[in-house]
Amino acid sequence: GTIATGSEISLYSGQRVCTNTYAVGDRFTASVAESVQGSNGVSIPAGATAVIELTSLKRSENANDNIQMEFAVRSIAFNGKTYPVNSTVTTAQVEKVRNGDASNDAKKVATGAVVGAVLGQIFGHHTKSTVIGAAGGAAAGAIVAGATGKYDGCVPNGGRISLKLNQAMVVQQSV
Repeated sequence: GTIATGSEISLYSGQRVCTNTYAVGDRFTASVAESVQGSNGVSIPAGATAVIELTSLKRSENANDNIQMEFAVRSIAFNGKTYPVNSTVTTAQVEKVRNGDASNDAKKVATGAVVGAVLGQIFGHHTKSTVIGAAGGAAAGAIVAGATGKYDGCVPNGGRISLKLNQAMVVQQSV
């Protein structure tokens, strides 16, 4: 039997896959979330193992930069057989995870607080002005730290990945 062209297959990742721990060409496994019915009584059972290859990776260089993670499902194995897959990944659950040196961010916040305190004292000559300046400077430092931070993309362990078959899969019926 066959699993028809255009069939949707939902997977969940078997491990955490991140832009800082994986490289293009690396592979990982995922499991089929729900069985997919085909012709002549064949199906891809829930729990079948898919092998996924990373085809493109790019982490973000700041808060507004997009993360890029692209995947290709190479095969699905079940009932002792491995079947090649020609598909397009339609969705993937990718989380944006802050990467970088937290102490560097703390330095930006602290520097902002010091600069704010000095400016508050210069312009206000009062303790209240200094505290307001320090708070404003710390907030500005936190904004700079957040905007300039680097972010990695991660598919979490159990993260969903969906694909659509570009070509029918010929499947042997299990006996």
